[in-house]
Amino acid sequence: PIETHPDYHRLEALDTSKHTYPTIKQAAKRSAPSKAMMLDDYLDEEELERRLTASFRFIPRSVLKQLRTGSLRGINEMRAVSIVFAQVQGIDVSTDTGAVKAKALMGAMQGVCYGEEGSLNKFLIDDKGMLFLFVFGLPPLVHIDDPTRACRACLEMSVVLQQMNLTGRIGITTGRVYCGLVGSDKRREYTVMGDTVNLSARLMANAAPNTVLVDEATWKRCQSDFSFLRLKPIRVKGKEQLIHPFRPLAPGTAAEAQVP
Repeated sequence: PIETHPDYHRLEALDTSKHTYPTIKQAAKRSAPSKAMMLDDYLDEEELERRLTASFRFIPRSVLKQLRTGSLRGINEMRAVSIVFAQVQGIDVSTDTGAVKAKALMGAMQGVCYGEEGSLNKFLIDDKGMLFLFVFGLPPLVHIDDPTRACRACLEMSVVLQQMNLTGRIGITTGRVYCGLVGSDKRREYTVMGDTVNLSARLMANAAPNTVLVDEATWKRCQSDFSFLRLKPIRVKGKEQLIHPFRPLAPGTAAEAQVP
């Protein structure tokens, strides 16, 4: 028996002509399903809370909320959220000055997002620039006006990009998506997937420099809060029907003639 855990025994030897280690491992799991390894099996509540608090900056709040309950059961769900894809160009992160500017941009974009109680889900850098994926409506920060919050945040992000002399394109969509874990038992990631996510990326790609495009669902939820410019329908990859995009205008901006 193991001194610190009397319920467990250390295997001293194995007759490999009769058994293999994977066989023993699976047999042990089947014989004691109630003793599945859980973090709170080995830590008292105070120590568990201390570690979770220390990990707050690295763990999505949706996952942290579940960890505090002691289980990830129920974390996967279909949820109505607003998705924001933002692409930023004009920074060469391979240089020292570029890396510093990228860090400043990251902090500024996060500040705007968190100010509207949204979540930063992904941050990528490729040959096309820097890519942000923000989500508004993930637990525990859920609001009935999440589409409005997303639009307000994106308009403010556009101002930030102009102040930093950068070029950005942003797309916003609203709808039901899969929110949950993906990956293997060794490594998992909390993410969002679905048609609404893909369409947000398509709108971003079709946006003019330093502008925001939203889908019809977002426009319907926000038309009482913002002025919008209705643009000509566009065709995007993965959609048979034409998409009707709208461009939100910053408060105080004179509305341009709408395109029928």
